[in-house]
Amino acid sequence: MTANAFFPVTAPMSDAEMLSLLKNPEVAMGFGLDHLEPFEMYDFIRDWKEGKDLTPWLKAWRRGQKAAGEATHRP
Repeated sequence: MTANAFFPVTAPMSDAEMLSLLKNPEVAMGFGLDHLEPFEMYDFIRDWKEGKDLTPWLKAWRRGQKAAGEATHRP
């Protein structure tokens, strides 16, 4: 996964901080482009545009980050 070109997303950042940042269209687009699979983009942007809670997207991203971290630390 590449570094985010739009804003710094870090695992230590709270969901509240990230949700606040995701209100910005550029940040939302950047998050989607950098951290979601192409087939997920439409649903994410639709949810964002409709003002839905994006917490499930953040939780899924965090699970992916955790799984990727665990995979890199296996012997």
